[in-house]
Amino acid sequence: MTNVYIVYNDAQKSFADAERFGVLKQIFSSVNKKYHTFAMIEHARRVLQNWKWGDYLLMVGDPTLCAVCMTIVAEHNDQINVLRWDKNEFKYQPQTWSF
Repeated sequence: MTNVYIVYNDAQKSFADAERFGVLKQIFSSVNKKYHTFAMIEHARRVLQNWKWGDYLLMVGDPTLCAVCMTIVAEHNDQINVLRWDKNEFKYQPQTWSF
């Protein structure tokens, strides 16, 4: 089974549509107003250490956190599957980014 890693799990948003791509796993669920960058990077590395081909990164939340998570995955993978919200179709659309 594939995993969908949610960059920022905002409790006010529904991620039900993303479940069709895999098991939902959150990376960040809350952050302080002042980012402790080293601790946040290490946390994201721990959560993403079991990333495997076929998993998805759900790009939601602070663009900085999205960039950090994508960079961590890209350190060990040439391609990354991401999900982005399509506001016209009201569903997540998969994309593959090659580096």
